[in-house]
Amino acid sequence: MPLTAERLRESDLVIGPVSVPDLRKVLEINAPGTPIISPLDPRAVVLAADHSSIIHAPAPHDAQYEELVRWIKEDNAPGDKVILVSEKGAKNTGMTALTDSLLTEYGVSHSSFSYSILEGRNVLNSLLSLSGTGCNRIIVTSDSEAFVHDVVRNLGLLLHRKQNVILYSAARIRSFSTIEVENLHQLSMHAALSYHIDYDDPRVRRFLLAYRALYNTEPTQFSFQGYDVASFFIRSVYQFGNRWTRALATRDPERLLQSDFHFAEESEDGGLVNQGIRRVIYQKDNTLRLLR
Repeated sequence: MPLTAERLRESDLVIGPVSVPDLRKVLEINAPGTPIISPLDPRAVVLAADHSSIIHAPAPHDAQYEELVRWIKEDNAPGDKVILVSEKGAKNTGMTALTDSLLTEYGVSHSSFSYSILEGRNVLNSLLSLSGTGCNRIIVTSDSEAFVHDVVRNLGLLLHRKQNVILYSAARIRSFSTIEVENLHQLSMHAALSYHIDYDDPRVRRFLLAYRALYNTEPTQFSFQGYDVASFFIRSVYQFGNRWTRALATRDPERLLQSDFHFAEESEDGGLVNQGIRRVIYQKDNTLRLLR
């Protein structure tokens, strides 16, 4: 079906497309400002800064790190140490700078420790000197699988030295195939995630049964995301009518099947960006606990 300015004008909202280039093409012909839902690609968040019609559904990486900092602030106790670990010489230092700034903004006293992967075998003593007698809350910001793998190895050695260690990380670490999940459980990893499916949730179980009956196969992450995005925004139009986009910024966070939607901040010139993040703890008994 051809996408035209007329079709856009006649629509309450448009879900998709997925990629940034395709979204830009839609925005070029979207003069009336029909709401365009960016459903999947976190990189499309850049479009929300300049286009008031964009509503970005996936919570961006920045929101994950801000949630981690809030979590650390809530859990931090007297005698605890907070250590920000980053990769020395890494090209992408944006998340490290952002996290350091957020820790300062939230009033969390912390130490910063940077090393290169080639130094990995010799950093244990440095980590021991930074650690304290309370809980050592380690937040790692690197996107390098090799480096994060080395950090996890060194933190495991700290555990063997009877140090109390908790790892705080964003979702990226879950895609690293070289890191054993058991090691994340041993470190009681606290993860801030844009997506997490709680299979103990009765709504998730009902969705699974319905999906299997309809399609004779198992739903994927994209199945859950498609359902969450469509049901949330179509229901928003039904509930609030023409003012549904304005209502998004004042609504309480809403939990869907694998995502939380929370559009708390509305920029003056840009669109809306979801800030809903889930907190998940990797428990030592190899189970996952969804906090919120």
